[in-house]
Amino acid sequence: MVLSYNCVLYSKRGNQPMEEGKSRTKVTKQIPTLIETQSVASFSNQQFVLSSTHKFLSVTNVLAKDNSCNSLKHLMASFLRKKREDIRTARKIGELRRPPAEDFSNDAFSIKIARGLQWHVTFAPDESRLAWIASPQKVILVPWDSQNNCLATSCYSPEGSSGAVKKPNEKLAITIECGYPVVSVAFGKGKPKNSLLDSKASYWTRFDSSKLIILATGHTNGRIRVWDGETGRLLLELMDHAEAVRDLAFAPDGSLRLISASLDGKLKGWDLNDDGNMFKTFVYHKGPVVSISWSPTSKLLASASYDKTVGIWNMTTYKLINKLVGHFNNVSCCCFSPDGAVLATSSWDTQVILWDPYTGTRLRTLYHMYPVPNLIYASGLNNAWVRAVSYSFDGMSIVTTSDDNLIRFWNLMGDEDPEGIAAEAEGTLCCTYSPSGRSVAVGTELFRLKFFATQPQVPPLMHLARMAVRKIVDTKDVDKLWIPRSLKLYLTYRSWN
Repeated sequence: MVLSYNCVLYSKRGNQPMEEGKSRTKVTKQIPTLIETQSVASFSNQQFVLSSTHKFLSVTNVLAKDNSCNSLKHLMASFLRKKREDIRTARKIGELRRPPAEDFSNDAFSIKIARGLQWHVTFAPDESRLAWIASPQKVILVPWDSQNNCLATSCYSPEGSSGAVKKPNEKLAITIECGYPVVSVAFGKGKPKNSLLDSKASYWTRFDSSKLIILATGHTNGRIRVWDGETGRLLLELMDHAEAVRDLAFAPDGSLRLISASLDGKLKGWDLNDDGNMFKTFVYHKGPVVSISWSPTSKLLASASYDKTVGIWNMTTYKLINKLVGHFNNVSCCCFSPDGAVLATSSWDTQVILWDPYTGTRLRTLYHMYPVPNLIYASGLNNAWVRAVSYSFDGMSIVTTSDDNLIRFWNLMGDEDPEGIAAEAEGTLCCTYSPSGRSVAVGTELFRLKFFATQPQVPPLMHLARMAVRKIVDTKDVDKLWIPRSLKLYLTYRSWN
């Protein structure tokens, strides 16, 4: 099924449509609405104020409890040295939303799916599409223009209805009716087969995975469906989880190993090169597993759980090699840095912690509330749960979303405060950088997508060299090198600059 958009162009002065007769006019077509803006207004009149009855720990006490943070240079916090109005407002470049006729803001079931199970958004590996969960049972593969860093707004209707003419090589939006409520999506792509090196398989398979971009969807009934990412055709259905599949992740090495995380507390491995046969069940967590992340080299896998822990798995032996304990509330998301040397985890305790996945060392903490709240406040309903975290492709920036409806852009090589802030009137649940790192997609509780431009920056040569080394050398091997101690600290991210 081919999707066409509603496209509303906005004037540069604000969020008001251009008047008729101007050089650009309002264009309306069918199905979801696409809104593009030049800027986003600052919510300076909506300050997040804490009750004076809450007691806070001093920064000194917090740092004293963290062995890795022995100076203020390791501390990053919201509004530590700058006021909120002094921080740059992130520029909003687009938005995807449903048309008013299909609005379900009063649908209690849909809101429960979105808010309670926290859906996901993801880009295709080649950044040609993004997967948008537009409603509880519908996924739309939306074309993305990576060259211009925006949504591809033109549409095409094969039935001859009103619509723009399809341009050469233009990809079409695809609507997938999944049949069950969807809470997780993931793209995967296999390695092209080399006829000179790879012998032909001696057994029959349902499809040639090396030629496809594959989309996997996780559902509330524990099932996983696998689709052709180019046509939307159903390829496989995988069944073994007892509860909702909260996250899915393909191995970055092109092996098409799919890992699923479920509320039943288990992770499962599926081999899509072998018709989706399950090859491993990972058991460690005592609570629901809600997020997983592969390291870029596919050697490690991180799993985040509501049991307040993060598991690190060796994906060669499929054994648990480390347990990260330090959060005071449910861990909501995890994400590896581009070199695999740092793992970022977000939690409902208002914190994002950067870990060394090999040693379990706590490298840095990003506090979303300052002064830092005490343990009782952080471990309860604090109205500042950090829902998601995502690493940029250059390893220098992180974006987070939290229940105070603020989207924070952190520069790990810069100041202690976020370098950018964006505010939304509705709850933000998920976020992810595009593969090129030029934009960030943020999902809301009403199944809407907001897009923000990132701040361009040139990585220092030292940082690029560090990333190149850490992709092939783990922390324990770095410590064995005959190099100055200051260089060891830099290579292991115990010193950031």
